Amino acid sequence: MPDLQHIQGLPAFLKERIIGQDHVVPRVVPIIQNGELGLSDPGRPKGTFLFLGPTGVGKTEITLLITEYIFKDVQKHCIRLDMSEYQNQESLGLLLGKDESSRGNMGRFYDRAEGRGVILFDEIEKAHPRVLDIFLQVLDAGRITVASGETLNLCEFYIVATSNIGADALMELKNSPMATVERFIEDLAAAELRPEVLARFNVRCVFQKLGYAAQKQIAQIMLNKELKLLRGKGYDLKAGPGVLDLLRSQGVEPRLGVRRMRATAEANCRHAVREALMAGRPTSGTLVAENGHLVIHP
Repeated sequence: MPDLQHIQGLPAFLKERIIGQDHVVPRVVPIIQNGELGLSDPGRPKGTFLFLGPTGVGKTEITLLITEYIFKDVQKHCIRLDMSEYQNQESLGLLLGKDESSRGNMGRFYDRAEGRGVILFDEIEKAHPRVLDIFLQVLDAGRITVASGETLNLCEFYIVATSNIGADALMELKNSPMATVERFIEDLAAAELRPEVLARFNVRCVFQKLGYAAQKQIAQIMLNKELKLLRGKGYDLKAGPGVLDLLRSQGVEPRLGVRRMRATAEANCRHAVREALMAGRPTSGTLVAENGHLVIHP
């Protein structure tokens, strides 16, 4: 029997962790809940999603969070395929195997996931047309045949494709209603990916660029995680003046969004502790932003 209480908790879990994309969670959750309750179409993947939008806004993050919540072990159950590695016809051998004795990356990752999990096709617009043909088979029939002749059953997987198509155009549409933005981006995606690919997804979501408040909220989340980790090592720190503004200014990039925010929080907090240790100063106290760095004030 499905764990109903756990399934009911998915919306709150995602809303707490996906910042600045309030329109996405209500679209994604019903498909996941259908899959976990056995209500998805037989002979197809449990759910299929296309996430469109610029880099560093949460497309990959929500995929990893879904894997974590449903399958626990992200490393084991999330099969991440970077489509920039599958841009020519020869790359089919990398994906499916080159001869009858091999099963390619797909077979290897399938075994690791024990036949269930989430498959992420990252930057799907970069895939070779033959790879897209295989992707259509996955979406339609929930299976894929590798070079060895074995057919892998993908009906216990959720399929996610991400794309940056139209990301540059979002700046010109920043004052437009969300429905207008979505139609524009989906039209671009249909032209790039082929309409028959677009039509196969249960859900298509356009992720927005993150505003100032969302960026600062993500900086706070990453800072809290780092402070918790350092507290476990014996360094009792709290955030003081200027810390979030410094992390936001260093952790947000025009082309990468907030993708570097975690690394920025780690680097700055650990710099402060390291400098205090090296100088023989107290390593617990208040973090304060000074001259582009964090320092510890007792």
